[in-house]
Amino acid sequence: MNGKKIAIYVSLLLPGVVGFSSCGGETPSGGKDQYEIDRTFTRGPVDLRVAVGRKKITIAEHVDLLVETKARDGYVAELPKFGDKLEQFGIVDYSLDPPRLEADGAVVTRRVYELEPFLSGEYIIPPMTATFRQEGDSVLHGVESDTLRVSVLSILPADMAELELKDIAPPESLPAGRLWIYIAAAALVAGAAAALLIMRARRRRETLARVLPPHEIAFMRLEKLLAEGLIDQKRYAEFTERVSDILRHYIEDRFGLKAPERTTEEFIVEAGKGLPVDQDRKGILKDFLTHCDMVKFAAFEPGAEDVKKTFETCRDFVETTKTREEASGEAA
Repeated sequence: MNGKKIAIYVSLLLPGVVGFSSCGGETPSGGKDQYEIDRTFTRGPVDLRVAVGRKKITIAEHVDLLVETKARDGYVAELPKFGDKLEQFGIVDYSLDPPRLEADGAVVTRRVYELEPFLSGEYIIPPMTATFRQEGDSVLHGVESDTLRVSVLSILPADMAELELKDIAPPESLPAGRLWIYIAAAALVAGAAAALLIMRARRRRETLARVLPPHEIAFMRLEKLLAEGLIDQKRYAEFTERVSDILRHYIEDRFGLKAPERTTEEFIVEAGKGLPVDQDRKGILKDFLTHCDMVKFAAFEPGAEDVKKTFETCRDFVETTKTREEASGEAA
């Protein structure tokens, strides 16, 4: 290998770092990539490839983002840089492939990022710019991608709208002489209607519990909580308490432990013996519940990042502790 190509290799082995270290594994290369969105942008001697694993995911799923440059012989390219966030997505992890020298002398380098969404909706991956220069020259040039779009879907069942109660019609004016009769009759009707609604709601909850596995019920509750807009209203403490309740009920439904009725100390002792998850997850759960108790009982005021981390911890715990039957059923 001549000195010029060695210089290109050394240059590409030391790219600008992102805000954290990679702990990811190796990334497939060459023709093994499978991305539903895959675009290449060219300027002069450099190609910039940006690809996304899937066009549609749910808020419980992650998606891969590939960023790759190909610099012809005599040029050095550098991948776009960004921190631990990418607009609406958060970056969970990334992996960096060793630079690859092709037969024509071009050098290919790539990173693959693992992205996670926070809310459902239409997400964008904004344009990004890879810089490049001719070897021995300090003048930088750039090649820019365009905007990519990913749909993040709700995990609520399609018929959840039926669970919402409609507003009743406003009352009409009544004759004064018989007003007490109408009031008594209305009270009886209202009582009967309320009892009927309670019975129907109870049956619907019981039916839902029989039909849906615990993790789907937990995801449903999380998404309904997000839809209430507590984060937009900056009601962070209330949001944190609600997320804690959702996780406790999931643990009860999933593992049969009476998490909602226990104090954190009592539950941690019980979980140490009866919760069939690894020590890392038990540690995460302990930290999560301790944080939520600080918010609830010690008047700790969480910020926006605290709330996001609380939500993601709950979601990830549910996602990683589903039963094998549930996981295999989704894959099918």
